[in-house]
Amino acid sequence: MNSKKTSAILVLALCFTTIDAQACGEVMYRMGGALRYHAFITRHPAEILIYAGPAALQHTSSDAAKFHENLEKAGHKVTVVNDPDGLAEALSARSYDVIITYAGDVDSVTSQITKASREPTLIPVIDRSAPNEREMRERFPRLVTEDANLNQFLKVIEQSMKAKGA
Repeated sequence: MNSKKTSAILVLALCFTTIDAQACGEVMYRMGGALRYHAFITRHPAEILIYAGPAALQHTSSDAAKFHENLEKAGHKVTVVNDPDGLAEALSARSYDVIITYAGDVDSVTSQITKASREPTLIPVIDRSAPNEREMRERFPRLVTEDANLNQFLKVIEQSMKAKGA
């Protein structure tokens, strides 16, 4: 009888001292995606044109080359142009699926897109403090904020390619 009490006490003690076990990947989910998969390969490769026009000069980043490189590692073909003439030349030379540009350059890009043989999806990059953020979100459902990480860009590109049926 004494050994049964001892066994019952040990079982209760073990039950109260167990730790919370988590499934593999659950921790990453709880962290909100803080861990990133650097080996993301797209299912829908896109021809991407990055327009680094006058508005981009105000937001220059040392990560621009790394961003370009990471888009290519994901399986996209990327072209970068810096001025309106380069934009017009690039759009006449090739069809693009996606154009990424800062919100300040959207008007000059949209005027050039009308001349393109196939209209690409425009993904504006907007500053969260911009006074016209709401208007831009209504006009361009696939915009990203300036503080977006690579995964957010890849997700928006993937969504736009799926929507096109590519």
